[in-house]
Amino acid sequence: MPDRGSPSLPPGLDLPVGTGPAPVTGAAHPSPPTTHVRVAPLPPLVPSPAFTFALISDRTGAARPGVFERGVAALNVLHPSFAVQLGDLIEGYTDDPEVLDAEWAEVDAMLAPLRMPLFHVPGNHDVGTELTRRRWLERYGRLHYHFRHQDVLFVVLNTQDPEYDLDPEAKARLAAKLAAADGDETLTREAYFSEFDWDGTQLYAGLSEEQLVWAEGVLRDHADARWTFFLMHMPLWQGDGHPAYHRLRAALGDRPHTMFAGHVHNYKASEIDGNRYIRLGPTGGVWVFGPDDPGNVDHVTLVTVDADGPHVANLALDGIRDVEGRLV
Repeated sequence: MPDRGSPSLPPGLDLPVGTGPAPVTGAAHPSPPTTHVRVAPLPPLVPSPAFTFALISDRTGAARPGVFERGVAALNVLHPSFAVQLGDLIEGYTDDPEVLDAEWAEVDAMLAPLRMPLFHVPGNHDVGTELTRRRWLERYGRLHYHFRHQDVLFVVLNTQDPEYDLDPEAKARLAAKLAAADGDETLTREAYFSEFDWDGTQLYAGLSEEQLVWAEGVLRDHADARWTFFLMHMPLWQGDGHPAYHRLRAALGDRPHTMFAGHVHNYKASEIDGNRYIRLGPTGGVWVFGPDDPGNVDHVTLVTVDADGPHVANLALDGIRDVEGRLV
């Protein structure tokens, strides 16, 4: 595995990593991530400086060549303080170490030009087997974690805890449809769309009791946080809400928060109790909904956090141009 180095984190960003690999990559510098987390209440009436971070979403689930690379180029043009990738970087679902190493080498090459820290969220393609989960831990050290930027809390969840295994009949049916599609985008989309309720409750997601207890503890320890972001791969809030979502929602109480997820390859923003829940479109993953669905957009998301809370801008890749006026 290549030594990617430890990225230098921006001032005010605290990541409690202890020792070992960190779940953040980026431009390599000698200094390791900071390990101190401020939990004391902030002085009253002293607003924290505004900052901007970015989100980049699913590359795989039948990756369309070149799209994710444009997303990386867009992040460099936008130059946020840091970025978060919401999972499914590799196709995964393999027990062949040579195939897996080749997939991660391809991703490392795509991310090499990135000029900011990038936090990683595990997706089902990334950690869907024992081998892929073990390799993730070797690379990034943990499957769920938290960090703070100033007085804003970020909680990264692993929605593959445990990984849900499709029943053999459904798995065989999907595999047959994908094999028949033979890479055709339309047939691949139809295969995925026919087997899952993409807008409904994410019954295939999993959050263990251990992870839920940990998340509840993080919220207690950071009760002074002005805003809380939850970052996950599968959108737990959809439909009737996954049982884990209801438990997290109870732990959040009345604190202002925003949740971001990917997985569905289709953009959709919802509001629940005055809080925003945002499912990102892909950054290269195959479309799942029909070709005319307005949520079908390859994009990156820019989030500016100021005294009023987060301000979200979704930037379609085919509309971002560099200083020369060229499409990224």
